[in-house]
Amino acid sequence: MRKETGFWILTIFMLAALLTSPMTLSASQIEIIRDYWGVAHVYADTDSELFFGAGYATAEDRMFQMELSRRKVSGKLSEIYGKDWLESDKLMRTLGLYKHAQEIANHLDGETKSILEAYAEGVNYYLETNLDNLNPVFDEIGIVPDPWTVADSIAVWMRLSERFDRSWQNEVTALRNYEQRLRSGVTQDPIVIDNSAAIVTESDFLRTDPDAYRRLMESEQHESSEWMEWDSLKASHAWTVSGSKTLTGSPLLESDPQIAVTLPSLWYEIHLSGGNYNVRGICVAGSPGFLIGWNEYLAWGATALGSDNGDLFQERLSEDRSEFLFKDVWYPVQSTTEVINVRDEEPVEITVSKTIHGPLVDSFLKGAGRAENFSLKYVAIDEMKTPITGMLSMMRSRNWEEFTGGLSDYMFPGIHVVYADVSGNIGYHTAAAIPIRSGRLGLPQIGWTGNEEWTGYLPFEDLPHVLNPSLGFVASANHLPVGEWYPYPLTIGTGGTGHNPRSMRLYELLDNQNEFTFESFSEIHRDNVSAIARDFLNLAGILLQRNLLSQSSSRLLNVFSDWDYRLVENSRAADIAETLVQTMHRSLRVDSSTATLASKYGGGHAGNIFLLRSVLSENEIYGMLTDEEELAVWVNQVIETATANIREGTSQVRPQVMVYQANLEGFPSILPNANRIMPSLTTTSANTIWSQLGNSYTQVVDLSNIDNSRAFLPPGISEDPRSPHFFDQVALWVAGETRPAPLSREEVMKYAELVRILPSSVTEKSD
Repeated sequence: MRKETGFWILTIFMLAALLTSPMTLSASQIEIIRDYWGVAHVYADTDSELFFGAGYATAEDRMFQMELSRRKVSGKLSEIYGKDWLESDKLMRTLGLYKHAQEIANHLDGETKSILEAYAEGVNYYLETNLDNLNPVFDEIGIVPDPWTVADSIAVWMRLSERFDRSWQNEVTALRNYEQRLRSGVTQDPIVIDNSAAIVTESDFLRTDPDAYRRLMESEQHESSEWMEWDSLKASHAWTVSGSKTLTGSPLLESDPQIAVTLPSLWYEIHLSGGNYNVRGICVAGSPGFLIGWNEYLAWGATALGSDNGDLFQERLSEDRSEFLFKDVWYPVQSTTEVINVRDEEPVEITVSKTIHGPLVDSFLKGAGRAENFSLKYVAIDEMKTPITGMLSMMRSRNWEEFTGGLSDYMFPGIHVVYADVSGNIGYHTAAAIPIRSGRLGLPQIGWTGNEEWTGYLPFEDLPHVLNPSLGFVASANHLPVGEWYPYPLTIGTGGTGHNPRSMRLYELLDNQNEFTFESFSEIHRDNVSAIARDFLNLAGILLQRNLLSQSSSRLLNVFSDWDYRLVENSRAADIAETLVQTMHRSLRVDSSTATLASKYGGGHAGNIFLLRSVLSENEIYGMLTDEEELAVWVNQVIETATANIREGTSQVRPQVMVYQANLEGFPSILPNANRIMPSLTTTSANTIWSQLGNSYTQVVDLSNIDNSRAFLPPGISEDPRSPHFFDQVALWVAGETRPAPLSREEVMKYAELVRILPSSVTEKSD
């Protein structure tokens, strides 16, 4: 079906009318309003019409990105990019994510199915009516996108999850390290939990959910893994304060999902109003469930949990690899052939083999022996459900009970969720399908005995959660969700033992203020103070006064005489402080001269922060430092190691190219003219709240006046280099500013730039 003659004349006419007076939609009418920043506001009467419009608007802005996401997860990148992407395609075909998405789509029913069908119809209507005006990159590579399907939307979300769920690729390496430690008798650094850093305290959990607390106390205490790596760097953060800490008496909430700012953004921002929804936020282009957002009643933010949602199982295969052993019985290995088409090359055939646990993935593992065989059991390919169901429910929820009811249907990837509502409640809930394991955590499970099988998932209602915590705020920066009283291991490889530099600073700012305005709350977003560097230098200063620092350490401290603790570009002191923070990260070890400190406080940044807060508090109260000599050894080692890595002068950041459609995968740019030079930024450190390289989206929601909320999504809404909204939010990104993000139609119309009415024949098709 092609665009009707005079469509654009109608659009201009409608815009003029709508800008002067509110309008009520007629039956079966879909309206798409574009604001000054290109954000689509979709209005319709029914859910099906609404998501039809969402599909249309998303395709208009991001069709090529959707095509790349679909090709990535289905293992068809080599068709357009050539043999360099063959290994990626082999992995995706082996995992079978797309085939599983198709199975889910075939068994899907109810509301989720109807919404995803309407969304796909909207995408396809856009393709039908705009084949002569698609993103020029389609012509450049010579393809026409296939029709969008329900399975495509399910698979696109799986593609995002797979990116965050790759811990299984490290399990063989962890096994080799474990075996080496056993042979050598070397002790693993201890797991030390800083309970004071936990988002959910034991007392708050008990008050929030006494029944769940009783169940947890009656359950068996499970051991944490001794072989999980230290906290890896992640940079998302979300926080909310209750009305007791604001001048309006209502909560405020901010969410900053930190992942590399790409061209276009990973996220897609949209506003949907009609049927059971009036909600705005971000999704992944091609999949309409919102990871983060708000409606008239509530708002939510999210950060990565880092939970382990997959396990390798070590298998025993027959000599010809045609059978696998399970509980003393030999079963046939299921094998299928996959044909991968490769641009300018002959097609490549691979064999995908599966056991009872999942696909055999030996060829994708480092360190696996020739006689070893490993299969992958992974939540995303094990469950016949999609997290989109849960996200849709969250989007239309009106209170904590409805919201957590929807959240219970969310499975992957694991997230920390921060919540606030117009009734004054604030809360937090962990959300993930975390397997209950019998074998060693973080290592491959034994697959042939049946003794180390998964026995289900941790019950959602028993996951860490709190409503209206005693602190009056909730903050997550990928740090410790719950203390050591909690009986289950959450298998968190990210910030699982305490604070990190960002959460440390975030807690300071939220705890020290009790009269937040919307403006002062929003300022937290631009905070670039390094609290961990500040406290380390304070400790170093105390030791200097006691003549416990070396001459070289003492000299280096002079650099910080007038430093304001901000990690900014083109600052000699900030460069050196960043080097100190990086050096600290792995400086506490039980097999070194800091053994006493490591055994007491743990390792990684969580251990650093636990140590600094503890000893500085002790010094302030008692004027003394326990373990003073070892503290001096540690501080001197950190400074001297950092000094060896410090370059002369301030760091000179070379112009960095933002590669068009790299999409976090390193895809080559098909349109080099669409590449852009990254602007000069103030703060690029991943150790501060304002971390601009990863500031991929920001929303600040005012629960006292929803229309006062603000957001921004760099570099722009559209992927089309011809669009004025391709790179138009860069100035906001550079300045750390936001723009209006209202929810009511009246306020939206104040920023309206373009209005499009989809023909009535289209809406009738979606009924």
